[in-house]
Amino acid sequence: MLVAVIAIAPTRGEAFPAEIPHDIVLPSEGLVVSREELVCLALNDYFEARGESMRGRVAVAQVVLNRARDGRFPRDLCKVVTQNLSGQKFACQFSWTCDGRSDEPQDLVAWRQSLILAIAVTRVTNGISDPTEGALWYHADSVSPGWASRLAEVVAIGGHTFYADPDERLDADMVAAMDDGTAAFGQVAAVPAPPPPTFAEWVETDGAPEQIAQR
Repeated sequence: MLVAVIAIAPTRGEAFPAEIPHDIVLPSEGLVVSREELVCLALNDYFEARGESMRGRVAVAQVVLNRARDGRFPRDLCKVVTQNLSGQKFACQFSWTCDGRSDEPQDLVAWRQSLILAIAVTRVTNGISDPTEGALWYHADSVSPGWASRLAEVVAIGGHTFYADPDERLDADMVAAMDDGTAAFGQVAAVPAPPPPTFAEWVETDGAPEQIAQR
């Protein structure tokens, strides 16, 4: 039995309907994101990584969290997930958001796991470290995108390979051009200090207590 339908309206103007299983209770407090952002993160795990090991699923979730705390990407997780930097059709950062298919989870076991994972990595008490070491990009090993050669490969986990900035940090315009492969890479700012080990710590130290939901 399914109850509690949550509709999320990201910037692309299309709602994400997500039915929450009756045995999953979304926390009313203690999260560092809104409930809507939590469900966006869970949906991204479901469509991008549900066939991976738990470490692989955490790694994919961490890319979303890493982007949210990087000034070149939106701070809101739903906006991160639905972002299309190039403006081209079917060129979303996470392809499931604009592939024309249903965004309603069908595998309820995997959907429960996605929700539980999203809760775990966005709790104030989250102690899960980042297996990607701050990666901002990844791709499935079944594809070989042209942009990958311009980045620094960090780690391969399961069926995905994860990437970070090269020796010199890409600026926002370069990141925006990643989708269509038109970026020209030159001298830019130095690589910033590594982020704190958890997303919750970043929210706590970034001076944005209003982002902590219902504390």
